[in-house]
Amino acid sequence: MSGTSAAAFVGAGYSAIDRASGRGILSYALDAAIDAMENAGVGRDEIDGYVGIGTSPNPEAVHVDGADQVSAYLMADTLGLGPLSWAADVSGFAITMAATAAQAIASGECRCVLGVRAVYHQKGMRATPEAEPLARGRQQYTLPFGAGPGGTRFATRARRYLELSGARREDLWHVVRAAREHAKGNPVACCRDEPLSLEDYLAAPLTVDPLCLFDCDMPVCGAGAFVMVPAERARANGRPAAYLRGWANWTNADSIFERAGVTREDIDVCQLYDGYSPMAYEWLERLGWCEEYTAWKFIADGHTAPGGCLPVNTFGGALGEGRLHGMGHLREAIVQVMGAAGPRQVDGVRNCLVQVGPFDLSALAVLSTEPGGDQ
Repeated sequence: MSGTSAAAFVGAGYSAIDRASGRGILSYALDAAIDAMENAGVGRDEIDGYVGIGTSPNPEAVHVDGADQVSAYLMADTLGLGPLSWAADVSGFAITMAATAAQAIASGECRCVLGVRAVYHQKGMRATPEAEPLARGRQQYTLPFGAGPGGTRFATRARRYLELSGARREDLWHVVRAAREHAKGNPVACCRDEPLSLEDYLAAPLTVDPLCLFDCDMPVCGAGAFVMVPAERARANGRPAAYLRGWANWTNADSIFERAGVTREDIDVCQLYDGYSPMAYEWLERLGWCEEYTAWKFIADGHTAPGGCLPVNTFGGALGEGRLHGMGHLREAIVQVMGAAGPRQVDGVRNCLVQVGPFDLSALAVLSTEPGGDQ
């Protein structure tokens, strides 16, 4: 899809977001789905398509439907959806869900898609706790050398960036500080009432040098959801909508503006994946907002914080809200473009760029207040 919006978001939903919970993952997913449908003004009988991600990202996951992940089947059955013309669980991140739903709408397969992403973190959930870690697939080249889950590959990229840019480890604090400041306006953010001083940041234990505990997103229990319809239906409704103008992946990320029919200067706000704090540096530079090895200065000068010239992660990001594997970033892009972000709403948002995923598995999209092309 390049420069023409075939589909639009007309609602987004939240659940509570908790660091740990006695509730089940399904209850979070249902809360987000119902909230999204209510915000979109659609009933269950209007939903004829569903998209989700039916896998858990946590290393200790048991991968059981309804325990730490939810499938399309479980959601459709529990919500009482149907008959559905189309339903799918996809792999990847939240933008993959949106792009897949948009293609289903563009093909005429369905007219109103509900998308839900839920994650669940429960300490001690492991199928075989007594088993030793095994190196499988690509891990056989990293795990024997101590480079396992926990951010090793991101830490090595961060170390290289610091060395080549002249930045210091304490400069990473500015990324986390901006996230905490944005989180103040997000009622479900885990860190909304938790400011972080530089002294506290530097005193935190290192996970993998140079990254510390606060440089890593927080495992949480929670869910987000959206409702998507054809662009012409969204426009006819006469209500605010967020049009999906275009998308790209990590191999063609540099073409995102062309594919969406906008320029970099048209972007008013960004939601950039922050599973680890230095990730924002790479995308601010790759997409042209900063020269190579200067994004750390751009962030340290406050340009991405509330009131800055390019607000980034206006909901607090994964560092401030919690790890929803990009669903929070997409949900925030939707509500910012719709003008429905409440006290954290950025004035005059027309276009929002959202990027989800690490450097080698990213997806990007532009959401706009107006459809592109001939819509």
